[in-house]
Amino acid sequence: MNENHNLNSAQTEAIIPNTQKNRTQTLVDILYLMNVTWLYVSSLIYPLFGIIFGVIFLTGSVSDNAKRIGRICLILGIINIVLALLSLIILIIFGRFFTNLIGWSL
Repeated sequence: MNENHNLNSAQTEAIIPNTQKNRTQTLVDILYLMNVTWLYVSSLIYPLFGIIFGVIFLTGSVSDNAKRIGRICLILGIINIVLALLSLIILIIFGRFFTNLIGWSL
């Protein structure tokens, strides 16, 4: 009788932690993806943020996953700076072109 009670309690104890572990792991995964998404969005909006955090993650992290995130933030920050400079150059060139076309001078 006592052995049956121990077997039943061992089976129910094993089931509860597995479901709780799965729920906890799912929550951790969701929070991880949200944090990574905000890092990427912030790197796109503020390129200096992406460069700073990219360098911090690349040099200070131990795991390969964190280094990959840092590399992506760094690349997004650099791409954003290059695109901003290209758009500024294009704006200046076309601005000069249109002012010459209209006849205005700067």
